Amino acid sequence: MNKPASETEKRFQSSSPDRRQRLILSIVSGAVLLAIAVAILVYLGLRGTGEPAVGTPEPTESVEPTATVFASPVPEARCETIISSGDLDINVALPVSLTVRGTEYPVAPIVPQEDAWVYPSNRSGEAVWVCGTVVNYVVGLEATAENQELLRSLAPGDELSLGLTSNATLRFRFAERRDVAPGAEDALSQQKPRLTLVVPQNDTWQIAVADYAAETESMEAPLPETSSEIGQSVQVGQARVTLTRGYVEQNEELPVGTAYYVTEFSVENVGEAPLATDTISVRLRDSLGDTYLVSPQASEAGESGPLSGDIEPGTSVQGSAGFVVPDPLPMGELTWVFSLRPGSEEIRVAIPSEGGPGEGPVAMLPRVTVNDAFFSGDGSILIIEGEVENRDTQPLIVERGDVILSSSAGTSELVTAAPLLPWTIEPGQTQPIELQYQRPNASTVLIELLGYSFEIGGLQ
Repeated sequence: MNKPASETEKRFQSSSPDRRQRLILSIVSGAVLLAIAVAILVYLGLRGTGEPAVGTPEPTESVEPTATVFASPVPEARCETIISSGDLDINVALPVSLTVRGTEYPVAPIVPQEDAWVYPSNRSGEAVWVCGTVVNYVVGLEATAENQELLRSLAPGDELSLGLTSNATLRFRFAERRDVAPGAEDALSQQKPRLTLVVPQNDTWQIAVADYAAETESMEAPLPETSSEIGQSVQVGQARVTLTRGYVEQNEELPVGTAYYVTEFSVENVGEAPLATDTISVRLRDSLGDTYLVSPQASEAGESGPLSGDIEPGTSVQGSAGFVVPDPLPMGELTWVFSLRPGSEEIRVAIPSEGGPGEGPVAMLPRVTVNDAFFSGDGSILIIEGEVENRDTQPLIVERGDVILSSSAGTSELVTAAPLLPWTIEPGQTQPIELQYQRPNASTVLIELLGYSFEIGGLQ
């Protein structure tokens, strides 16, 4: 039943765990999966953050949202996966890149409404990760002739790798290839650590399965990396690399709220053999930890354009690497990451903040967290608790249309909110929130708020 705002606001001071049915913010649950995930993902998926796993947060404790790779165009929603069991919550790092036989794909998360999903029609040239699959990583590829041939070319023992938002890399060894029915249970099973590549077609899935490499081989030492500054030359392998500048480039054809960020650099071949440029990997990371992959269109907008062909010994060439980024960018330092090939030694160059495009301070994006989700006493109302932090210098106004709950049953209507919408959040303030919806006829829902998305499972 509905409660007046005055009653729901009391929840921020006192919660009653004994009276509520906790819901898991994940599509992975159970003690068996948690044991697997803790053994593998905590070390690999979270080691890059330098933060230990912690117990279940109190309602007022912030759970940092995970970072997402932005390709072109910048996706509006984010995916957060939390493995929960008992009093332990683990926020899992997300895949941002896939490398197969030297081919690197940017990875974007999707939340399919059914098991027999197809590759999204509005995407191309990237891989899509099924949000929440963190034991058996299920990654879809576009049904092109090139991708089908790539899967057919894999041989037993070939290495595949996933780069994570934590900067860790998970490595897998190709084991088998087969065709299965769309949504085949064994292809989606989360019982064994592995990577499943899927090329979805009309009446079948072409899949390639790769086993997690650490089951049969020891952990590899972390890859070496070298830090540098703009204008400083650094050698990696047979290349001497210099980042000369980075700047924002506006483009009226881009979606509102996005822009190009272009970096200009030079590469000198100091070796004795030609240096191929088609394997060079460049990324950009902002102060919030979000990672951006190279956009060919953004690179063409640069002064030199993208690198191409081979660099002969003793020759230096100029190149541009462009990225599609939010406009404005978050305030703070950017990091330019260069390597001769995915998974090899990296150069990291700090780019001082210039305050973003235009003049004046850059607006800081809000931070949204979801701390809890549960049913009312009679089970008819879904209650979601969280926080919205205004990190900007201006008041943040949140309207009713900024909050969306959707599922396979459609969009749900908001019954009530505490405080009542609209919310006005002053600079530097964090507002606890509670949202109430009629219980949807679906097992999983997606709550979207100010560009963040959180999947809530276990509703049925």
